[in-house]
Amino acid sequence: MRNYRYKNLAPLYLIIFFGFIGYSLMITIFTPMLMHAQNGFMAHESPMSQRVILLGFLLALYPLGQFLGAPILGTLSDSYGRKKVLIISLCCTTFFYLIIALALSLHCLFLLLLGSFFAGLSEANIVVAQSAITDVANHQDRNRLFGYIYLSASMAYIIGPLVGGKLADPALVFWFNDATPFWTVWLILLFSILWVACSFQETKKFFAKEKINYFTALISLRDVLIAQPIRRLYILNFLFYLAIFGFFRCYPMYLVDEFHMQVNQSSEFIAWVAVPIVIANMGLTSFFTERFSIKTVTVASAFLTGLLMIIVIIPPYVSALWVTLFLTSLALALCLPACATLLSFAVSKDHGKVMGNNQSLQVLAESLSGIIGGLLAVIAVKLSLIVLGLIAIIAALWLLATKEIKVANRSS
Repeated sequence: MRNYRYKNLAPLYLIIFFGFIGYSLMITIFTPMLMHAQNGFMAHESPMSQRVILLGFLLALYPLGQFLGAPILGTLSDSYGRKKVLIISLCCTTFFYLIIALALSLHCLFLLLLGSFFAGLSEANIVVAQSAITDVANHQDRNRLFGYIYLSASMAYIIGPLVGGKLADPALVFWFNDATPFWTVWLILLFSILWVACSFQETKKFFAKEKINYFTALISLRDVLIAQPIRRLYILNFLFYLAIFGFFRCYPMYLVDEFHMQVNQSSEFIAWVAVPIVIANMGLTSFFTERFSIKTVTVASAFLTGLLMIIVIIPPYVSALWVTLFLTSLALALCLPACATLLSFAVSKDHGKVMGNNQSLQVLAESLSGIIGGLLAVIAVKLSLIVLGLIAIIAALWLLATKEIKVANRSS
């Protein structure tokens, strides 16, 4: 019975994979497009300060939408089921990826901003996946199954940039451009809707019967400030996410600014960064969590993430990036699932709301990291990686100084 329940989660991982292919393309395509002032969105004579600020703002919109939508979607999945919410959100996300593709084809900045924000607002796959895992998984398996979420996303970050970089290269096919990868993702998402409808079976057996107050669902993030004993975990997770996802936003800017890379070359490094995440989640995460407490894994991996993030900017050679980016990504690959697992162990009910709140914190951190990274890049692109690295180190030391996290009683 247990193996059957876990196999039912497979469609979720595939949906996350499909969704993150599109998400990875935003960083891959938008960064060189704006920093090199291509595709008519900015004038060629525009200063770099304006370009990085606009880039930071644009990359902030998708996670900002997720920040607003995740707690509502998590609460809705508690009341109406994981499958219904996932299918509806996929339909909306597919439509807004169509808007993004049209915006790039028409060189319309307003449509691009609009599509990016609402695509994030309607995205629910991570929230539903984490909630479904909590529905069926015991303590021993949960960190491993959470790790598979990031494994799916990481595989998308390998395939998406590599394929997307080629699909955006007119040197390969004359009609390829920055919009071509997003048209491809739109078609993939159409397939995803059919896949979920046919393959995913509902994991939540009992639905909340009370009437939902949508405003209350939206402001459930007040738990971050008042909920005990998980308030500190919420805040610490936010700091970890700010550093980790800030790294994903800022190192592509560093590649373009420091080494003047175009999309075909930077996409290779973006894909390379995902490789150690795949490796970690194929066995390394389980290896460490079986031998050390989840708190120890979180502290050590977060500290190393911050330290290695700063080391990335030290060697002045492109060849060194293959090592420094790999090691940084390996450390954060251990930290990401540990953050969610640490929080899930501390609660015994309202999993959808708690995971939705945590996902909102994650995407709020993503959104702010894009804006912060863009503003710091006005001074120096390297400065953004230094500041974000220090945030990870400080948060790791703070978690180390906290009392041991209590695990809520829950049946296996």
